[in-house]
Amino acid sequence: MLRLICIAIYVFMSLSTILLFKISLKNKSFEAKTFRYALLSTVLVNILYLSTIIVEDLRAATWVYSIYFSAIDIMIMLLMNYFFAQAKRANRNKIFRVIRTLLYYAIAIDVLLLMSNPFTGIEVSFYEVTSPLVAWDFSSYPLYKVHLSICYISIALSFIALLYESSQQPKLYKVFYERMMGSILAVVLLNAAYLLMKDILIIDISVAFYSILGYLVYWNSFEARDKYLLGRLQTSVFEEILQPVFLFSDDNKLVFSNKNAKSLLRIDNCETLNSFLECCDFGDNLSDLNQDKRLYWTNSKVSDFSYICDFKVLTDKKSRDIIGRFFIFTENTLGVDLVTNYHTQAYFYHHINELLSDGNICIAVSDLNRLTLLNNTVGREGGDKALHKHAQLLREIMPRDAIFVRLQDAVLCCISRMVNQEQMKALLIKANEELISDNSFPFHLSFNFALTQADKVCDVSKAINKILSILKTRKLLDSDSDHSSVIDSLHQMLLECDTETELHVRRTRELGEKLSYILGLTDYERDQLSLLCLFHDIGKVGVPRDILIKPAKLTDSEREIMRTHAVKGYRIAKATPELNIIAPAILHHHENWDGSGYPDGLKYEDIPLLSRVISVVDSYDAMVSDRPYRKAMSQEKALNELKTHAGTQFDPYIVDCFLSLITGNKDISVKTESEEQLFDNHELTNLVTPVLFSRYEIGQDNIILNVDKQFEHMTGYSQYDVERLKLTQNDLIFEEDREAYWNLVNQESIKGIVYIEHRIKRFDGTGRYVYCTGVIENGHTTVIVSDITDSVSVQLQVGLARNRVMMSLHRLEESNQKDPLTGALNRSAFKRHAEHLLSLSDSRYLLLMIDIDNFKRLNDTYGHPRGDKALQTLALILKEHLPAGSLSGRMGGDEFCCLIKIDNNDSLDVINKKLEELKQNIVSGLANGVVKPTVSMGVVCTQRDATEFDIIYEKADEELYKAKREGKNCFKISE
Repeated sequence: MLRLICIAIYVFMSLSTILLFKISLKNKSFEAKTFRYALLSTVLVNILYLSTIIVEDLRAATWVYSIYFSAIDIMIMLLMNYFFAQAKRANRNKIFRVIRTLLYYAIAIDVLLLMSNPFTGIEVSFYEVTSPLVAWDFSSYPLYKVHLSICYISIALSFIALLYESSQQPKLYKVFYERMMGSILAVVLLNAAYLLMKDILIIDISVAFYSILGYLVYWNSFEARDKYLLGRLQTSVFEEILQPVFLFSDDNKLVFSNKNAKSLLRIDNCETLNSFLECCDFGDNLSDLNQDKRLYWTNSKVSDFSYICDFKVLTDKKSRDIIGRFFIFTENTLGVDLVTNYHTQAYFYHHINELLSDGNICIAVSDLNRLTLLNNTVGREGGDKALHKHAQLLREIMPRDAIFVRLQDAVLCCISRMVNQEQMKALLIKANEELISDNSFPFHLSFNFALTQADKVCDVSKAINKILSILKTRKLLDSDSDHSSVIDSLHQMLLECDTETELHVRRTRELGEKLSYILGLTDYERDQLSLLCLFHDIGKVGVPRDILIKPAKLTDSEREIMRTHAVKGYRIAKATPELNIIAPAILHHHENWDGSGYPDGLKYEDIPLLSRVISVVDSYDAMVSDRPYRKAMSQEKALNELKTHAGTQFDPYIVDCFLSLITGNKDISVKTESEEQLFDNHELTNLVTPVLFSRYEIGQDNIILNVDKQFEHMTGYSQYDVERLKLTQNDLIFEEDREAYWNLVNQESIKGIVYIEHRIKRFDGTGRYVYCTGVIENGHTTVIVSDITDSVSVQLQVGLARNRVMMSLHRLEESNQKDPLTGALNRSAFKRHAEHLLSLSDSRYLLLMIDIDNFKRLNDTYGHPRGDKALQTLALILKEHLPAGSLSGRMGGDEFCCLIKIDNNDSLDVINKKLEELKQNIVSGLANGVVKPTVSMGVVCTQRDATEFDIIYEKADEELYKAKREGKNCFKISE
């Protein structure tokens, strides 16, 4: 039994040492490598000692003991190497090195003598014993005592080396060397006890202790030392840091506060978090103790100074459990930026109610151009000088009541109540001119600016965020700005693939800017339109150049490739932060008003406004410019094309505004006149107009044979094109018209002559309305087509249609945004308004998906009128109970969506309370005595600057279906 216990002990020690070897592999240092060699020798010693217990044959015992004693020599030599690697000062000492070298030679000789012992018996001899543990024991000779002496001297040298190193170390590190020396001493004493009391102690415990020694040495050398040092360092840093620091444990007890916390803050008897919060009186500013927050704190009872308090919640990385709460206070006495002498952003927002009052507040932000270049040229000092000059100019030129704030980076903000926007704009232009004329810098400096106004102090923050977005876009468009490099690179890339782009962009930007004022676009939208004029065709960089510059008509496959540029442009814009905001407009700039465009076939108001604007401007410039495949149109014809396709390809209202821009009459608009008054319209004063016609022949297989001189003017195809392309009649008919066209031709051809009114598809893809006469003789058909696009009859029809559209334009805009049953916003309008709100605000919002439970059963049981009534009631409840500024819309069926602004400091408990109250209002409002419907809601709480509506909407939809699956009549919230 004793033998089995001993075997188990030494097997366990061997395995544990192997485990330590595996653990040490993560350390790649030289000391760790030396330590691993010593561990391997320890494993060998344990196994060999185990073998001495198991072996029963005399000859085998002789060899096992010889190898065992040799392994001890090698193990002690490797341990000595490791201890000298730790004792670097002793390792450099000449005396220590000489003694260690002599010991190496002595160990080598001893190993040779021990390995010869089975043949010579010069160190030990063996005799049989009746011990319950071993079958053989040995008697030692003088050379064995030399072996022991070498071992003890090696251990003693290691001990002295560690002692010498410890004496040279700081007090902080002495403890690690003392522990290693204590471990060595314990092994020596155990071994000595065994040798002296061999008859009593039948097992050498010191062998097992070698493995324990390995763990102790590893812990003190590689683990405890680093952790202890890091802990002491962290404690020292927090103790010496100038800011007051408080640390509370997970059970809200004070764990640590540094000396400055005691000297700078008059906080006494705050042993718990609750007493600390009560003493500091944070109030509602720190209502949620589970979320990090920065706040600006002043409390005259506690401190004479104003502080920025950073509150951090400490969590375990794996479990996410809260393990503590941390407060650090940073003095905020001045609140003044040292470069500009303006208020700091933090000070301004903290004291905004003291600095401002409600009323007409005019706000301007400005940003110095090429500041990065100046910093790189003359150093940061030069850049600070320029920023100081910029700030000084603004201070000198602005009204005496102006408040000046330095926002992020080099953005400066001026706020005044004595001037309006126009007056402030004039002042900023004057300051910019003075800065440009300053010759004290290596190059001329200038700044960009943006303006807005607010009526209430609470709106100032939102207004500043809005004009910062405008300023960012303007700096992208300004060639002098540091931020325009990405724009320049992309623009140059576009020029490489399409050489016509530069002049085209310049013209469209000029037209777009003028049109934007007539349309009444905001500054924000105008700047986006400028970017869109630059990059609406950026996707062409992914279209083969031979297709882009092809002089002839594109094939169907080439046309499909060309159409991909809208999607490719969208992807480029989404991947470029500077263009992200115009990505949807790029994607949809080839959508048509009637839904016949691409890539998504959107129609009417579902097409982004800027996409509709650029479509008109871009098409006009394309028509009046020369292209590889055709000559430029006259301005008159281009305008007629826009008129013709208003209501099909283009937004009719935008076309009307554009026509007024080009004709120079900015006040012109489509009259809401009756059909009887139409003949009084100035456009139809001449009721006699010439008709353009062309004669051509069609042979077999509908191939066009002979054409006259007017054919090219009518269709865009020259005689050369007709022959080269083997043009057919089908090529002159729009694909969507062909079936009706040929049905009508076949019906009329029975009479031998055909009279048809249809559209001709021109070479450039545009259409012309024609009156067609066809005479069939001897297998050939002579065709005469008369252009009636500009005829009086067509003008009447177009004018009437246009007037009907414009008479109800506002009603159409309203109906296009509203759900006809409930009057709530429809899906597309809700999305558009929600994206706009999210892009202009840094506030947090709740996006709610609301669904009436078992709505189908309600319809099936009580009929659709009752179901419709429930939907209408729900829309009214939302309109009544949602906070001001919220959005609500019907997404389809019985699903509604709401966007509700919440306070940035609202905790999850507060949000849950608001949602529960809204749900109860809905449920009680829908109940009518007979039917008591319930609702399920999916909710997403957005963070600041959340602009990806589709992602938020998808999450809310997922939460709604979770609520449905978990029993309905509840809500699920995701943050």
